[in-house]
Amino acid sequence: MSDTGAGALAGSLPARRAAARQSGSQVTLIHDTHFHGRFGEPDDPENIANYFGLINRIAESASNPVKVGNGDDLASSVLSSVFEGEHMIDAFDAGGLAYDTYGNHDFDMGPDVLRRRVEQGETTWVSANVLDRRTEEVFAREQGARRYVVTDVGDVALGLTGLITEEAPEITSMGENAVVRRSESALEEVVPQMREAGADAVVVLSHLTSPRARQVAEGVSGVDAIVGDHAAQVLEAPETVNDTVLSFAGDEFEFVGELTLDVADGSVADFAFTLHETAAVVEEEGLDPDSAVREVMESYLEELDERLDVVIGESRVPLETRREVVRSREANVGNFVADAMHEVTDADFALMNGGGIRTDTRYEPQEITERWVVDVLPFPNNVAALEVTGETLLAALENGVSRVEELAGRFPQVSGLRYAYNPDNPVGDRIVRATVGVDRIRSEDTYTLATNDFVSGGGDGYKMLAEAEVLLSGNEGPLLSNLVADRIERLGTIAPTTGNRISVSGRPPASMPDQ
Repeated sequence: MSDTGAGALAGSLPARRAAARQSGSQVTLIHDTHFHGRFGEPDDPENIANYFGLINRIAESASNPVKVGNGDDLASSVLSSVFEGEHMIDAFDAGGLAYDTYGNHDFDMGPDVLRRRVEQGETTWVSANVLDRRTEEVFAREQGARRYVVTDVGDVALGLTGLITEEAPEITSMGENAVVRRSESALEEVVPQMREAGADAVVVLSHLTSPRARQVAEGVSGVDAIVGDHAAQVLEAPETVNDTVLSFAGDEFEFVGELTLDVADGSVADFAFTLHETAAVVEEEGLDPDSAVREVMESYLEELDERLDVVIGESRVPLETRREVVRSREANVGNFVADAMHEVTDADFALMNGGGIRTDTRYEPQEITERWVVDVLPFPNNVAALEVTGETLLAALENGVSRVEELAGRFPQVSGLRYAYNPDNPVGDRIVRATVGVDRIRSEDTYTLATNDFVSGGGDGYKMLAEAEVLLSGNEGPLLSNLVADRIERLGTIAPTTGNRISVSGRPPASMPDQ
């Protein structure tokens, strides 16, 4: 494979615009990031140092290159659990990332941490639809973020803004003051402002899913390109919708997109695109990693090893974190985490959202390190406790199974109670039975519930819990990953089981599939 990567093409926009090409200028968008707080492995071709090395090679021959990201860069990973995204900012500064936008995972550590990261680095963060409700300005404006920028790149006045998925408030920790506006209305406000400021080309750094990006392109005029995808879709060739070029290059380190826009007479007349495959370039042609980025990577990984490669216990049974299990049925790691919250709070029940359990792996019996715990539980969630009615608890369980067919992260792993659900029933009527011991949970009774502060604050659709009386706030409760690590260390050897806490259609599912 040549250095042009996975594919190269030229595309044309309507003839009324393409006719202006001969007298135009060019700007090249090298995109995108979506790194999830990860560096990759130093010996793997797909790592952040090689990625920026490839970007540098592209930039050497590109017309007026601009390095841009599309969010989800600060979290969630083992590194982000320890360094709270600071490692990514240092890497971006070393690699010269010019612009980025907010993704949902950038809020995983809370709005205050994100503000600090925006202020810390040289990258400019842009967002049209993440605002501070108190000021109606872009979130973290005082720290340097902007709703849009218009910057001269060669002879082109390039306008850049960004969009986050409208689901972000439900799936991450945005706090009380960061709000998300509908993408169309946000762009309808800022695109004319960008044009009035002299933008020849308007580009959106997108953390929308590709279907949503297509809707936005269809519904809003004046946008020349949308780059990046929340769901990590890869297009070998960009699409054009309503004169808007859509370019999606996946996530993490597999691909780099090179999108060159031909600009003439204040508009984009044409484009060319190349999709570069990082591993193929490294393995087939050789590639110099970005030395400054590699130095950052090695420094943080060395410090991480010192902190986390400490054995705290061992498991005598396989440990289950596979996505299709923790988000649809009882999993022994889900039980262990829920039991830890149940135990430390002395609540009646505990509930853990399956989406908070990561790594998507079935582990054979093994030694357990601090690294393993923060890998499985990378989000900086604290334990919280609430007083709830039975009605609220049943509503929470209904929410938890409401999107099980999508393997949504809200699926409830539990302790202290059992429930059965039927995924074929209508949403809101899927819980068949919920009991404590032999007694059904009664709507009029009052119970105590332990969970994490993301769920207690209404995340993952658990809005009914945000209205409950708080017995232990997240500010007071222990960090969940620390709690679990301490429990493993105290027990020494663990062998968590599954035991009919969760049944599907009234029948217990296979507790450890594919053994």
